[in-house]
Amino acid sequence: MTGKKVWAIGVATFLLGAGAAFAVVAAVDDSPKVTVQPESAATSDIPQTREGLVTAWTAELKRVGKTKPDGWEMLTTEEIRGRYMSQVYANAPKAKDIDPGMARRD
Repeated sequence: MTGKKVWAIGVATFLLGAGAAFAVVAAVDDSPKVTVQPESAATSDIPQTREGLVTAWTAELKRVGKTKPDGWEMLTTEEIRGRYMSQVYANAPKAKDIDPGMARRD
């Protein structure tokens, strides 16, 4: 084969490859996809009504032998939600309770 044929084949191959790459890139859909993030378990487990929050808060307090404080009826729904969440956090098992044999490495 002569040098001109080798160059011609090389250029033709390059152009075919570039054309194929362009076709693939043009075919890709760049429009943003609509995604919906699943509701987290922590959010979905929190009652949304005042009655539900009071019931859940009472149950969390009962787990540790406590009762609702005097005058709790005057608390707003958001205050009850905050106290409920604080109690859930306080009642959560600690790492040492989950796996007592696990030593902390520093």
